Amino acid sequence: MQHTIETKILKKNNELIDVDLSLSVLKNHKGMVIGSIGVINDITYQKWIKVALEESEKKFKQLYENAPIPYHTLSPNGEIASVNDKWCKILKYRKEEVIGKSIFDFVIKSERKSAKDSFEKKILKKKPYTGGHERTYVTKDGEERIFIIHDYFSFDEDKNVMSIHTTMEDITQRQQVWDKMMKSEEKYRVLAETSADGVLTTDVLGRLTYINPSLEKILGRRKSNILATLFRDYLSESSVYLFQQVFLDIRKKEKKMENIGLDIIHNGGYEIPVEANISPLKKDGNFIGIECTIRDISERKNIERELKQSEKLRTEFMNIAAHELKSPVTPIKGYLELIESDKDADEKIKNWARVGLRNAERLMRLINDILDVSRLDTDTMRFNMEKCDLTEIFDDATEDIEPDIETKNLKFIRKIPENLSKIVCDKYRLSQVLKNLLGNAIKFTDYGSITLMAEEKEKHLFIYIKDTGIGISSDETKKIFTKFYQAYTGEDRKNEGTGLGLFICKEIVKKHNGEIWAESKVGKGSKFTIKLPI
Repeated sequence: MQHTIETKILKKNNELIDVDLSLSVLKNHKGMVIGSIGVINDITYQKWIKVALEESEKKFKQLYENAPIPYHTLSPNGEIASVNDKWCKILKYRKEEVIGKSIFDFVIKSERKSAKDSFEKKILKKKPYTGGHERTYVTKDGEERIFIIHDYFSFDEDKNVMSIHTTMEDITQRQQVWDKMMKSEEKYRVLAETSADGVLTTDVLGRLTYINPSLEKILGRRKSNILATLFRDYLSESSVYLFQQVFLDIRKKEKKMENIGLDIIHNGGYEIPVEANISPLKKDGNFIGIECTIRDISERKNIERELKQSEKLRTEFMNIAAHELKSPVTPIKGYLELIESDKDADEKIKNWARVGLRNAERLMRLINDILDVSRLDTDTMRFNMEKCDLTEIFDDATEDIEPDIETKNLKFIRKIPENLSKIVCDKYRLSQVLKNLLGNAIKFTDYGSITLMAEEKEKHLFIYIKDTGIGISSDETKKIFTKFYQAYTGEDRKNEGTGLGLFICKEIVKKHNGEIWAESKVGKGSKFTIKLPI
């Protein structure tokens, strides 16, 4: 009789090893036990292999269960042998609900037959699909989920398929994004094809990769004849360099550039002015070209030319009319001054002369304003620029307005620091600006004060004219420096004016590289600021 036991023994070098011990009883011819014989087999390595296999199987099972993607194992007839936790979580089934069932029961109906046919062919050929294939499954609550399927076969010794191990990559969200992108792209294509503006795209070298029908019309060329050619080949010489610079800037800065003026050469040989908005095209973060909208602005250019011509004619007319008016007004004004100063003239006649003189001076101011506007529009106003002592300019302006301040019984406040820096200016024109602003302040102030102030800061001279008059609304403040604009034009307005004074002030200050602006509140007075470089 033989007995086998597994135990451990200690070798001579004190190493403990695993062994199989087989013991057989020895008997004599009478059947009496006379001893035993044993065979010792070292199983240390086999034992280690067994433990390693058990550990490996345990780890595989853990990986299988905890895998971040769905995983199932099928029998050769398509029955589910096992599924992992991720599979259950995504498809919303419990394991006991799916084990033993056909995998095709969980495939969308429209794909079941093709899925089953392809599965049977794979089993027959003993080869899974290479690269994976797309399949739609249905969750327990009816939601459709799209997966990329990868199958791996296990074979027995005779190379028959024992089981099919399948990983499933959920691409539902990716597919939804792709579908939206395709719809958006289709929408963009329809918009581009029906747009009244020209639309084009290029590659990194500036070769045309797409043009819409409107651009075909602008170019006078068919799409088939110009695709893959350089867009710059259809631009005027003056526009080629500009386009190249813009193209390089967009490639470098990866920013959109708008309202680029270009001239396109029509197939008929004439130039068409266009306005381009250009954006970079990117793929995977890399620059792959540009997309561009092209608007034909020929009609706008024609209107601009007509407006410029009309403006020129209007300016010329104003200039001629002003000169013609000035010729008779000058002697009229002179004779009225003689009558007013004549000691022998009747007082009644002198009063008439004063009224006539006042209106003649008003007309002369109007004529001078029209002439100034004409000179500014045609850039023919002369400026005698020199270093000026500001005190003289302030004194000159103050002297002119003092009689009007006294007449209206207003308080005049002057805050001018001593030793102000000299500035480069036209003394006469700057004095004209101050007189105009001070005159307006007096005109629109019935009670309170008029203030003239100056200060130096940040390498600039700041001049302030403040009043306590009727004020201007915030909307009006933005418009008062435009030509012919008057803040109040009602029939009951008390103050006369043409709406040219502040426009002239602004243009004169601009010629001095300065700025002018107004701050005001209705009923709280106004403050005009002039900023000039020192």
